[in-house]
Amino acid sequence: NSEMRDKAIQQVLDDQSYYSTVLRPGERVSETELKNWADSMRDPNTYGDEMANIAVADHYHIQLVIFRAGELLTVVNPRDGCVEYTAFLVNVGTHYKALVPRCELDEARKNSERLNK
Repeated sequence: NSEMRDKAIQQVLDDQSYYSTVLRPGERVSETELKNWADSMRDPNTYGDEMANIAVADHYHIQLVIFRAGELLTVVNPRDGCVEYTAFLVNVGTHYKALVPRCELDEARKNSERLNK
């Protein structure tokens, strides 16, 4: 089981570059929630994100990965609090996180920058 899980995780990380974001469907995230989330991202039992720790942006430590294929989720961009993406729902041990492809995040970031101008 452990070996199979490790292979599944490796396959996911090899196939595509993932960045994590805050999952909060249809809502704007409060500063406190963002801070708590960033703190949780520093936990070596979960994984790193550029917002929580730039040094581990491309290196994830994932305890448990459960993909619910085809499920569409609203994902909040930590930078502006209300950008939607399509994402996987992932269980990382004690709580759920959303993972989105980096290209989608970059695209959404460009869109939000355009809106802010």
